[in-house]
Amino acid sequence: MRLGADQREAIAECLGLINSARSNAGDQLRDVRDIVAFGRRHRVENLDAATPDDVARLWTFRARLDAIAIACEAGDQPAAIGGLNLLLAETGAVPQIVSHDGRGPHIHVTKASAPLADRIAAHSAMGLAELVVAGQSHRVHSCQAPGCRQVFVDLSRNQCRRYCDSRTCGNRMHVAAYRARRSGVARPGS
Repeated sequence: MRLGADQREAIAECLGLINSARSNAGDQLRDVRDIVAFGRRHRVENLDAATPDDVARLWTFRARLDAIAIACEAGDQPAAIGGLNLLLAETGAVPQIVSHDGRGPHIHVTKASAPLADRIAAHSAMGLAELVVAGQSHRVHSCQAPGCRQVFVDLSRNQCRRYCDSRTCGNRMHVAAYRARRSGVARPGS
């Protein structure tokens, strides 16, 4: 599956937002500073407008996006569509083409003057919405490694990815399986 730059950014932001609550290290968006740092990582503009109200509002949007991701994973397209439409309407999504910070033309889903939480949630929702519209919502998965709850989008050709990251969770699970096989092998003379 080929994704455009805007869609890749929106999906990365959405997954980062959802996973900020699913992290084993606890909630990674505790205050305005954390939200601004998150916004910087995802190239959100007008971060100076962040307020303490954005924290609680973003937590609510994040929980709703997580529920939408769960609906996508379960194949419940009507629930995913309904949740996305409500979220986009509530955040005042009005797609527009913009250019800023040396970047060429790209899509913003909300106005730069909208509250930061609304801008992040609307952009994230658009990433999932484009997957749903493309008939690819089944690519949303939760990591199958014990103790990891991270959500990811399986963009592999054969769509058989089981872990959020093959270098961490995938490698850990493969090493554990290898060790289990090795310890189960009966050695002659022992």
